[in-house]
Order: sequence, then structure tokens, then C-alpha cells
Amino acid sequence: MQHPRELTSCLIGTGTVTDLRDMVRAMETVEGFEYSYVAEGRTIETGRATLVKIMADPESATILVNGCLFLNVASFRYLSFEALADGRTRFVLHGDGTTLEMVVTEDTSATEGRPMLRLIENGAFDPISNVMLDDEDDED
Repeated sequence: MQHPRELTSCLIGTGTVTDLRDMVRAMETVEGFEYSYVAEGRTIETGRATLVKIMADPESATILVNGCLFLNVASFRYLSFEALADGRTRFVLHGDGTTLEMVVTEDTSATEGRPMLRLIENGAFDPISNVMLDDEDDED
């Protein structure tokens, strides 16, 4: 039987993605997390943070400052994820000799008062587009 089109990947619970759009979509599920940043096999920093912005911009940096992560998926080659035995999800963003491991936390106290992340609505994905904060106080 001839199929009219090729099927795309279907990743359930565990997987690896390289496409920037898929990386953004996976990371949209994260709010608060524990992290470990490793460079050349050496742990540089660990802690807890909140994901406040996601982008795919070839000219911007990924910045984790003051407990807030401004994530540029273009800073990484690929993303892997897996469901852990305790029900949480572990994400690992892989760069050139670096990894940023993030384990989602159930505790939302770090994210209270921060608006939820949303993709720009009604627009085609553009690798340099970014995720905007949904601020209820903005006027239309």
C-alpha cells in the first residue's frame, strides 16, 4: 500500500529532538526546575530556577540569572527528555561540551506571580521568534 506522506516522529515519555521548534515545544511544559550545568565533564553550577522565556534566536545567549532562565534553544545541539520513576521529567540540553540538565519540580512556589509562557499566537514558527509572556494587564 502506498502512503501519501512520510510520518513524523512520535515521542512518548522519552526521546531526543534536534529541531528548534520541537525543542521549544518540549520546554514550554517547564516552569520550576532543579538544574545542573556541566562543562567538559565538570559541574559548574547547580540550583533551582524558573523558566521565564524561551526563544530560538541565533544571536542571543541563554542566561540563567537571579533564579530566572532565559532559554535560547539555539544555544544547544539537541534536547533529550525522559520520565523519571517519581513522575517528574528530566530534560537535558546538549551543547558543544556542555549540558544543562533540568528536572521539573512539583513545587510551584518559585513560579508564583510569574505569568505563564505562551507562543506568539496565530503566527508561523520562525526560528528567531520567541515565546512571549501572557500578561493579563496588557490592553489589546
